[in-house]
Amino acid sequence: MKIGTIGTGNIVTWVMTEAVRVSGIRYEAVYSRGEATGRALAERFGVQKVYTALDDMLADPEIDWVYVASPNSLHYAHTKAALESGKHVICEKPFAPTRAQAEALAALAANKGLFLFEGITTLFLPHFARIREKLPEIGPVRQVSCTFCQYSSKYDALKAGQTPNVFNPAFAGGALMDINLYNLYFVYGLFGMPEKLTYHARRHENGIDLGGVLVLEYPGFVCACTGAKDCKGENGAHIIGEKGFIRVEDPVSMCTRATVVTDAGEQVFDEQQGETAWYWEMRSIAGLVQADDRADCRRRMEKTIEMAELLARARRDAGIVFPGVD
Repeated sequence: MKIGTIGTGNIVTWVMTEAVRVSGIRYEAVYSRGEATGRALAERFGVQKVYTALDDMLADPEIDWVYVASPNSLHYAHTKAALESGKHVICEKPFAPTRAQAEALAALAANKGLFLFEGITTLFLPHFARIREKLPEIGPVRQVSCTFCQYSSKYDALKAGQTPNVFNPAFAGGALMDINLYNLYFVYGLFGMPEKLTYHARRHENGIDLGGVLVLEYPGFVCACTGAKDCKGENGAHIIGEKGFIRVEDPVSMCTRATVVTDAGEQVFDEQQGETAWYWEMRSIAGLVQADDRADCRRRMEKTIEMAELLARARRDAGIVFPGVD
């Protein structure tokens, strides 16, 4: 996997730091509109090529993968351009703001015989797989709660009258798309599509959500997903059943540790060996590519498409509008 990156934000640095430790992955090029910004990232990771024109990078025959980490509103256009250039793609979350866009990208990748993944850590984590395996032990599920509240490094700028991309409706920002999405992925990954979804959002004067609570209703239980970017809290998840419960430490984007408690005792799982979520994500993707597992790729993309639908439903319920999309 010879990768060219789009974007130079913190997420790119975190992913690149872990990806270079995975066998079979090499970073070939960096694209940035600013030469100096791109050069700084490239030099940090020993990457030789820096592009300031996206078309030039996409035309590079040495690049076979593109990692898209541009602002949310640009994910669709950048992923489409990369696929049309014959490149496999890993696109950061949120994959696309609408189901139609997600379906269009999935169809394009399938028609061209290309791999396409959403860079969502949760579903690649060993502890997530363990939680799903252990669900029957706690009996019928009755309550679920997930919390991910993290004070954004950009929130002070918003309070000062600026509009960072992550808090800009024009860039498909907000707490739901950036942070509560992880909670939603966790619950959807375990239980599938809910019967009903409502989003109770706290809104900024520009219309974006600073935080809120997603309520998901399933047969027999209700789930509350709390996410915010203007405060900080003790993050994690609880899945409560008739015979016990599962406790997840730290945000579900990391699933650092999982504990299963029943009358039979307590089982603590700490199988991720202290590795970051991005390491497991990139190692898993590299393994799927090495095995040429197209079926698993398709299954994951089906989940991505349904998540795009859930996110759009939640936004509509809260009255959150993205200009140029809605």
